[in-house]
Amino acid sequence: FEIYFININGDGLKRLTRDIGSLYAPELSPNGEWIIFTNNGNGLWLMRPDGSNPHAFTTSDDIDPTWSPDGSMIAFASSRAGLRQLFIMNADGSNVRQVTNLKDMGGRSSWSPDGTRLAFYAGPFENRNIYIINVDGTNLVQLTDGGDNLGPSWSPDGNWIAFASFRDGNNEIYVIHADGTGLTR
Repeated sequence: FEIYFININGDGLKRLTRDIGSLYAPELSPNGEWIIFTNNGNGLWLMRPDGSNPHAFTTSDDIDPTWSPDGSMIAFASSRAGLRQLFIMNADGSNVRQVTNLKDMGGRSSWSPDGTRLAFYAGPFENRNIYIINVDGTNLVQLTDGGDNLGPSWSPDGNWIAFASFRDGNNEIYVIHADGTGLTR
């Protein structure tokens, strides 16, 4: 896979990468200065929004990076300590710390708008659930119970977490409050 840029109105499609690996999960930093992405098997990479200066940022089996709302930290999944877990680090790559210690961790996570919590998914294949946790690893809360749930994303106001679920036999979008109430298809 390659990484492309396109304006929100659909104009200006531009290819940013060329043959540097199998790339996915690109995300623009809040200040607009960097794109972080996964180079499958080669860790996390950074490049400028115009595609210049693509370079390795980490070398571990790190995937699915996401910037904190203020751009000071990056959350990512990694098997650097054994089984895949959720980690955070400072935006310069320093102070890497493990947030979770669970079986069957997923990859993609999402920061709460205030930058204090992360939503993520974990569980065995076809029985994954949505969780939230404080960035210091405390206050783990399971929000769903069954349904094979993936890809959580906080709403900008912090009131909802949207996610994909197979709970009714096909892939649908659901929302739930961070306290586990209000589940809505």
